Amino acid sequence: MREDPVQAILRPIGPADIPACIDVFYESVDPLYRRLDQPIPPRDPTSLAHLLGHLLDHDAERAWLAETPSATGDPQPPRVLGFGTAWQRESTWYLALLFVRPEAQASGLGRRLLLRTFPRGPLAAPRPYDLGDGATARSSDGGLMGTCVDSIQPISTGLYARYGLVPRVPLFTAIGRPAEGTLPALPRDVVATGFEALPATYPLAAALAAIDRATLGCTRPQDHRFWAHEGRRGVLFRRAGAGEALGYGYAQASGRLGPVALLDETLYPAVLGALAARESPAGPYLALVPGVNHRAMVALLRAGFRFEGFPGIVASTRPWDGLERYLPASFALP
Repeated sequence: MREDPVQAILRPIGPADIPACIDVFYESVDPLYRRLDQPIPPRDPTSLAHLLGHLLDHDAERAWLAETPSATGDPQPPRVLGFGTAWQRESTWYLALLFVRPEAQASGLGRRLLLRTFPRGPLAAPRPYDLGDGATARSSDGGLMGTCVDSIQPISTGLYARYGLVPRVPLFTAIGRPAEGTLPALPRDVVATGFEALPATYPLAAALAAIDRATLGCTRPQDHRFWAHEGRRGVLFRRAGAGEALGYGYAQASGRLGPVALLDETLYPAVLGALAARESPAGPYLALVPGVNHRAMVALLRAGFRFEGFPGIVASTRPWDGLERYLPASFALP
């Protein structure tokens, strides 16, 4: 891989840097779609700003930017050339965003930013491996490092794979409106209750933590708070009578479905129907579906959904167990 030197200083991202990072994001993504003669995806800088703010609130030590050198008295502020952010939940580390302006690409800057976001301590029982440039990270059979890369970015996919984040599972964007009667009702012994309607004494946080650990391998209470702040309405699915938690799902007024995590993947067709029935978006519904979640994929396609755009690719240091029972919230914060 050819790398031309680019003078850049790396430093932590601060809240005041969020607009510049958003500018880098769109300046790096839009030309890629133009080169492929594809329509440029609609912009949503507000949601991106909220996501970056969330990552800074909880994972500031894994948020870095690269900027041009400057000296005291320079009339122009330093130009932000790229940025990278990651989050860590217990023994799971995940690269959320990594983007570099076109003029600074193929210079090694993306690799430098990637290495800064990597965990510096053990993810679980330590097993060190070389990351290059004298850096090491620690993983184990219990820990996982992952990301989701757009399939139209083979250079980024190759960069991550060099450090053990191997492409494993496609992530499809499914959009549509379910035709009447195509998604079944919940079984009689399963009840759906909005988070806001649960009794005040119900241990919701503990139930969500148990479901997350069983599906994705880590708990993530801060992310549940973020999704609620975004306007996603949470629903808990329980066994009637005993009240055993079977999973959860979110639906948004915009039509966004997810995240959805179920302990029993056979419930997916009915759960998706129950979530869709809670919102009436002006446009289509949208869900992100891992290729291994065949229950959700078949149910949505039979209900009239279609795949749109290029799929993402989940890359990780080992197979990510549980994706067959999960629908992510987004590429950056599954």
